[in-house]
Amino acid sequence: METDLVNAITRPLVNFLTVLGRMGSFGMEIVSALVTPPIFWRETVRAMRAVALQTLIPVVTLMIAVGMIGAMQGLAVIRIFGADHVLSALLAESILREMSPTLAAIMIAAQAGTAIAGEIGTMRVKEEVDALGVMAVNPVKYVVAPRMVALATMCPLLNVLASAAGMFGGFVVAVYLKGMTYGVFVSNLLATVDMTVIYIGLLKSAVFGILIGLIACFYGYNVKGGAQGVGKASNNTVVHGIVAVAIANYFLTSFLLQVTN
Repeated sequence: METDLVNAITRPLVNFLTVLGRMGSFGMEIVSALVTPPIFWRETVRAMRAVALQTLIPVVTLMIAVGMIGAMQGLAVIRIFGADHVLSALLAESILREMSPTLAAIMIAAQAGTAIAGEIGTMRVKEEVDALGVMAVNPVKYVVAPRMVALATMCPLLNVLASAAGMFGGFVVAVYLKGMTYGVFVSNLLATVDMTVIYIGLLKSAVFGILIGLIACFYGYNVKGGAQGVGKASNNTVVHGIVAVAIANYFLTSFLLQVTN
């Protein structure tokens, strides 16, 4: 009885540490593949295009809605104190620093991350990955590295569009629906927001893209069990990707607040 209880507690921890170690080793393989020639640029560009097409509309749509909701909620609170003019600065700080990088990364994990895990997993099940090895082509270099680069680069780029979409949504609600003056909104936005806020958002989204890419490629590359294994890899990618983004966001926010302040 006592042994069963100990096993029930320790087994998940051991499994987690095992997966973490394997993922770290897999990450080192990817780094090695990226720093040694050849680099398959055509495959990388194709993967970047696929990520953009899969996630652009959902990310932009989500952030427009978030910006509009943020403006409505923000005005409802700050009008109590007669501080309407700070709305644009409040929106910019929350959207550029936190909401845009985090929500965009979650959408990318759910959309592009699962697609990449499923694609690589299907290649593994159909033995296409093994066939590359037979042809003396490093499968990590040809299959994994381009998709890793695609997520790591497209996540910051999509974050830029997501941030602009969020601010646009907030602007529309504040100026056209709630009667806030256009000049007050824009002037306070430009007066209070500097490039540091933008750089923080870009840094966060780059880290999130690397994490999502590593998780998606790891689970896709190590698929076992046919179609069921591919489905499990996709599910693990979205769940673990979102959890990793949330945890990384906390530590990044804590670190960057200390550095910038």
